[in-house]
Amino acid sequence: MRCSWRNSAWTAALLAVLPAPPAHSQAPTYRLTYRLRVVERAGADTETLATAVVSGPPETTLRLSLRVETAELQGLLGTLPEPDTVNLAGMFFSRRPAGRSRRGLPLFEEDSYRRWARVVWGGTTRLYPFGAEWAGQRRALWVEITVDREFAAGETRPNEEVTLVDPAVAFNARAVVPPRRVTVRLSLVRGDTASSPRALDLIPEAPGRRVSFTLGGQTSAFDVTLQRPEPPRTGRDSALATDADVVCLRLLVPGSDDPARVRCGRLDNVARRLALQAGDTVVATFSWPGAR
Repeated sequence: MRCSWRNSAWTAALLAVLPAPPAHSQAPTYRLTYRLRVVERAGADTETLATAVVSGPPETTLRLSLRVETAELQGLLGTLPEPDTVNLAGMFFSRRPAGRSRRGLPLFEEDSYRRWARVVWGGTTRLYPFGAEWAGQRRALWVEITVDREFAAGETRPNEEVTLVDPAVAFNARAVVPPRRVTVRLSLVRGDTASSPRALDLIPEAPGRRVSFTLGGQTSAFDVTLQRPEPPRTGRDSALATDADVVCLRLLVPGSDDPARVRCGRLDNVARRLALQAGDTVVATFSWPGAR
């Protein structure tokens, strides 16, 4: 069960790696946009099952997942831009039921592969996630992918919008951008009292900062640094870059023998708690920095 691109001229080819983020600063000269439409054909009729729009800076890759009753697909798509065209490269993992064992347990068939296609900017190609169409086939399902770009200097935050039209299909698309700068907001909480929040602009793997909080007439100081997460343990997670847009906050009390507290998360403004041995809690949120 392998996916294929629409045009046979775009022959499947193995790629060593997906495009790596460029070494320039996070302020892009344009925004990259992926537009997706999941389409099903039954006889002569076609129906849109889901749509998605994902955009971000030039290094944005696209993680998609698609599940129907009989199979599921996960993939990571990236671009290799050229002046008039763009190479769309993808790494895919598929899974589908393959019967039952002697003990009645479900068995699954899994496969992994890479594909690529070249399209003009603004052009559309088709991805057949569960095999290409053939003559006389009554039902077929595909994903239409359009890749475009537009000048938007200074806009660094990725955006994504997914619309499910038919609940029978599970579909999701998300932007994956390794952050170069992160806005971290911290507060010290003791019981039902919280300190004033502190906002830090941190760079992953760069020297840390010392931050102080005043709570209940006492001042508490912490050394904070931002790190990348540990490499994924499985080949699938590594290929799909499941932790590419994750950062880890490391918090240490200066001069203390207590171990550092570490909490990881995506840049989604979700509050994450780091419990301290004294009973206090540091609440942290990660978000994209403002446009420069």
